[in-house]
Amino acid sequence: MPELPEVETIVRTLRPFVTGRRIVDAELPSANANGAGASILRRILREPEWRVPSDFVSAIRGTLIQGVRRHGKHLVFDLGTSNGAKSPRCLLIHLGMTGRLTCETTPEPRSAHTHLVLSLDEPGRWIHYTDIRRFGRWQLFEASGEALRSLGPDPLEIPFAEFAALLRSRRAMLKSLLLDQRFLRGLGNIYADESLFRARIHPAVLAGRLTRQQARRIHWGIRETLRLAIAAGGSSIANYVDGLGNSGYFQHEHLVYRRTGEPCVRCGCRIRKMLIASRSTHFCPRCQRLSRRVRKTARASGRGVA
Repeated sequence: MPELPEVETIVRTLRPFVTGRRIVDAELPSANANGAGASILRRILREPEWRVPSDFVSAIRGTLIQGVRRHGKHLVFDLGTSNGAKSPRCLLIHLGMTGRLTCETTPEPRSAHTHLVLSLDEPGRWIHYTDIRRFGRWQLFEASGEALRSLGPDPLEIPFAEFAALLRSRRAMLKSLLLDQRFLRGLGNIYADESLFRARIHPAVLAGRLTRQQARRIHWGIRETLRLAIAAGGSSIANYVDGLGNSGYFQHEHLVYRRTGEPCVRCGCRIRKMLIASRSTHFCPRCQRLSRRVRKTARASGRGVA
């Protein structure tokens, strides 16, 4: 699933081609004559409580794309008013596990998994949305709405003092906390593991028991990992490509993620894997040592910490 660096890379590659452009039309290529269009649209527009209009295509046709930005793991297209809209709206896109959003110079070819094509007013520009597993979603809402306010602060923007205060107030294992989008928005399994390794902090340590020095290392580790990943265009492990269809290469720079059994780049100790919050968690048992007291407490509670 694309995380913050991948979504940020898509935004940066799309921005020059879509900002200031108008959506001339929207098509559902995977619809067929048997009425599959409505079914496919319902799958793309997953959240009815966000009041997505049933006439989604006509609702966005003719709208001006004023800008595109990232909000956590979401892409947000800021739209102007059109078609009777009383105020500016936002088009929110979450790519799910296999979604791709690319700027193309032709409306073709379209795969069997191309579910939405936006035609822009600049000649020779189309936005293709493809999604093999259809876990992604598109949502249209008022720009002044509450749709995204449940998410936590951005890890690249939060000051250390605020970050440390948030840590002190939590008792969850650190890895599971970093995956909680209400705590920080944008981090996922890959970059939580990589950040904790850079910070030399065990993923099972309890957040509220961290020292200020440890909190500072984590704050730095997260920002440094994300900065390097964005510079590398993200991690292309499965389906991810940027807004122009290019793969990232940060997967070649992973220090612990999916390197179980391989030697640690720092100390040579074998990388281990454990489950935290039902997610595979990769770490070095020597560089990210867990104190005996914490290990004993975790085992007594049935957490099975390595």
